[in-house]
Amino acid sequence: MSTNQPRQTKAQRREAARLKAKELREAQARRAHRNMIARRSFIGVGGAAAVGGLGYLTYLAVNRNEKDFPAAGKGLATEKANQSGVPKQVLADASWTYGDGSQLDTVAASAPVLDIYFDYSCSHCAQFEGTHTQEINQLLSDKKITLALHPCKILKQQWTSVVMNAMGVVLDEAPAQSLSFHGAAFEILSQVLQSKDQSLMTVENLVAAATKVSVPSEVSAKFKSAVDSDKYKNWVELGDKAFADRDLQGTPTVFFKGEQVDLSKLQSPTSLTELVTGSTPTAQPTEQSSQQPAQQSTEQPAEQPAEQQGADEGAEQQG
Repeated sequence: MSTNQPRQTKAQRREAARLKAKELREAQARRAHRNMIARRSFIGVGGAAAVGGLGYLTYLAVNRNEKDFPAAGKGLATEKANQSGVPKQVLADASWTYGDGSQLDTVAASAPVLDIYFDYSCSHCAQFEGTHTQEINQLLSDKKITLALHPCKILKQQWTSVVMNAMGVVLDEAPAQSLSFHGAAFEILSQVLQSKDQSLMTVENLVAAATKVSVPSEVSAKFKSAVDSDKYKNWVELGDKAFADRDLQGTPTVFFKGEQVDLSKLQSPTSLTELVTGSTPTAQPTEQSSQQPAQQSTEQPAEQPAEQQGADEGAEQQG
């Protein structure tokens, strides 16, 4: 069948193809814009409902420019967390402080802040704690520092949640013994690493450790209930959020006067004191600490406690 429409010239066909391509590009751009809006809406809703894990950390990574906390080492959080599932003395970034001796929730006047980021399942954190507990206690006694402890669960081990639930009870109900219990919890991990006996990581051993540092029995008796119900779950998640928000990579991470400290310079039992006072080194690194001078834990410990093989299995063993 013939048509009365004249045949398009080559130039006209080329122009028509150009216009069609332009329309396709514009349509594609509109679809991409709609998809972007939809993704942002989904992330906003999903981020509010997330409770940790890779998805939540990915959400935090996408929103790195929206900081909820002071930069690492750049000052203490100024407000309490003030939410259920978080000990009442804990600050908005999940940390807690000692400044007047070992008294919880105090700040030593005019004393610089020593920030320590840690995970209760971190072997290097246990080593750091064992090396420096005595001098930290002395520095606090001399009011030369304000100690800010920043917990997190970057290793994703169930033991960290177990310890933080017990620690939450102590912070809320036996604050005078909280710093000693913090050290006692790390002593259990040190014993596990030395003996390779994973069965030591139990609520019962946390109760025994609490007894050794004078936590009242009526307080430690609440550990099991707190662990079983994951009473301080919100605190664990808050610590992870603060850690990720501050772009930190491993534990332990230490800041003093706002500057990150090279862990290779903190090998001896007097190195923190030398850092704080500006004195010259008086002790050589111990054999144990010199073997791993500047390591941080960013992956799971080589020896995974039996309780950490699954949430359900762990709950039965911890009970």
